[in-house]
Amino acid sequence: MHLGELEAFDAVMRMGSTSRAAEFLGISQPAVSRAVARLARSTRLTLFRQVGGRLVPTPEAIALHEEVERAFIGMDQLRARAAMIREFGASGLRLACYPALGLSFAPKAIQRYRSRDRTGHVTLLIAGSNAVRDMVASGQADVGLTADEIDTSRVSVQPFMSAPAVCVMAASHRLAGRENVTPADLEGEPFIALSPDDTVRRRIERTLEEAQLQTRTVVETQYSEVVCNLALEGVGIGIANAMTYKASQFESRGLVARPFIPAIPFRALILTSKDRLKSTRAETLIAALHDARNDIGIKVGTIETAVSM
Repeated sequence: MHLGELEAFDAVMRMGSTSRAAEFLGISQPAVSRAVARLARSTRLTLFRQVGGRLVPTPEAIALHEEVERAFIGMDQLRARAAMIREFGASGLRLACYPALGLSFAPKAIQRYRSRDRTGHVTLLIAGSNAVRDMVASGQADVGLTADEIDTSRVSVQPFMSAPAVCVMAASHRLAGRENVTPADLEGEPFIALSPDDTVRRRIERTLEEAQLQTRTVVETQYSEVVCNLALEGVGIGIANAMTYKASQFESRGLVARPFIPAIPFRALILTSKDRLKSTRAETLIAALHDARNDIGIKVGTIETAVSM
């Protein structure tokens, strides 16, 4: 199979007909039909059927298209990388972060880095922890920041932070005057929960089960940043990453955070390639990440028992 055949197939799947696919690609309709026919022969798959005058993809076509889309994502990344090399040379840095640190913390670290190297170019990529690991392992990213629950056998790892879980709430909430919040305080409260696959959420649920308590979940979300914003709007209370709370300056916006007891850490890792030596610029970026973390008041390998307000 050839790239042109895959592009024609992808266009037909997206546009719904060979004529619209041809218009999208800027080629003739017969050329699209011939390319799709060649792909069907080379894969020995029936890709489309005519039903009532419409071209309908078969289940095999749908399954194949999922793989083609994944391949095209890789091609798009290659094109973007080539464009970046053309514009900035091969010395640009790629920092991949999971959202908890990518949305608010990473910009602070990049500013730190830029204060030391004004000639360097940084690409910030936001993705889930497993995807960040894959980017670093494959060389698509120079440095990665991830949560600690992933398989790290394919990359080099160093601990980055252990930020405490904090209970966040509007300033008017009844728990805002407490020094800390315990599982018993959560019972019956409208609760903003992290997603079910989140490691910290599972730890919180185990803590509640041991105390024979239940929360009243009203919203679930993947990100601590969203937990904080929902709590600020008065939707309920939630457990969030202290790094997110501090990096996004939620205190200045009126959101209250209280330490959650027993302490539950949000841990993060710095990932680099096992197969390549770190460049001087990558080392400088890693140093900037550590400095930005220290500025915020989060340390490596420790669980804070209080959040300074």
